[in-house]
Amino acid sequence: MESFSERKSDDTEASIANDIDDKALIVDGASAGHKTKWTTVEFVATADLRAEEATDKPADGAYAWMVIFACFISLMLSIGINDAYGVYQQHYQLTEFPEATTAVISWIGTVQFLIMSIGGVLSGFLCEHFDTRVLNAVGAVIMGIAFIGGSFCTSVGQLMVTQGLLYGLGASFPFVAGTSIPSQWFTRRQGLATGIALSGSGVGGMWMTSATSALIDSLGRPWAMRVTGIVSMIAVLAVSPWMRVRLVPHRGERIIDWTLVKDMRFCLFMAAMVFAIAAYFGPFYQMPSYSVVVLHKSESWGSNMDTLMNGLSVVGRLAVGMLADITGPLNLLVANTALAAFGLLVFWVPFDTVGTLITVTLVFGFAIGGIVSVIPVVAAHVFGLARLPSIMGLLFISYFVGGLLGVPPMSALLDGVGHRTDYTSSIWYMAMLPV
Repeated sequence: MESFSERKSDDTEASIANDIDDKALIVDGASAGHKTKWTTVEFVATADLRAEEATDKPADGAYAWMVIFACFISLMLSIGINDAYGVYQQHYQLTEFPEATTAVISWIGTVQFLIMSIGGVLSGFLCEHFDTRVLNAVGAVIMGIAFIGGSFCTSVGQLMVTQGLLYGLGASFPFVAGTSIPSQWFTRRQGLATGIALSGSGVGGMWMTSATSALIDSLGRPWAMRVTGIVSMIAVLAVSPWMRVRLVPHRGERIIDWTLVKDMRFCLFMAAMVFAIAAYFGPFYQMPSYSVVVLHKSESWGSNMDTLMNGLSVVGRLAVGMLADITGPLNLLVANTALAAFGLLVFWVPFDTVGTLITVTLVFGFAIGGIVSVIPVVAAHVFGLARLPSIMGLLFISYFVGGLLGVPPMSALLDGVGHRTDYTSSIWYMAMLPV
């Protein structure tokens, strides 16, 4: 049981009351006909959630929406580029490195996501103790350098270091900030605001997939990476001044609150995230090459499947974000996980036709978008807002484990069991993960 003295103004006090979502409030000094004076609040939570305001900007105001826009752009470039890796996977596998196995090539994108996730743990703690605007700008520069450097690489190993490791490190800063900041700026319409911010990653994946494919076709892979690196660096730098937190932990807080890992709710939440994230990237990475190898479609048609899936993920993020404010975020997390499994098991496992592939693209895209959108909202509702950046950072450990359990085994099955032409075992594996 934690307690803390309340804020100076009634507005701030009311905001905090909303933030902790009516958890075991003890109100002192209320009287009929008088405005309630909050003196002490106690609530049950494992994490120490005493908070200080980091800015005098009010929640739910115009500035809060500017923060949402900045998070949208940051996630559009950082996660959007990662979601578009399927185009590079297709190009490397079919054109540039045909002698390399699918499993080896997939490690470029896997390393990118793994470093982004494990780097998110450190980034989450840094975001609570340093200026997130500066951290976001540093991440933008590293992202740009990574892709520009990758444009000069001529081997899979070199690309793992630049496009994979270095980019993942840089993207971890806007990744953590963009997913954890939105919930702090809203006491009403929290789910909607978070959904709008996180829809940036889907929008980015949608247009980045098409743009990457077009750039590779017209300019070649090296220049496609240079253009991507320059655009992402400039855009994320431009919005960094608005990437700021509203609440920070009390100065006496521990940097790492290990009581969280002793909380059974937190452990179960992390376990669920492992399997959800493990299934996340499989369709994005394998659907483009599947379209070419199994359905005998063009490479651009395969890339369009990724674009379509990202487009539906945007719809899922927005729709689930709005519904989360009405039905509760945890219910929607469970429902969308079930929908993702349903789409893969019912439409992709038994069939290998164009119609069913488009159907699974629509269903899985919507469901996975909803899952990503609601994760920070669930964390905020269950564990509070004050330490949300570091809580999300710890949750990224589950993203890391999920990344290891996802694409690498799928690619190994495609190579070893399917001999790079039969995707059945790989699809079965990714379909069972959300179950």
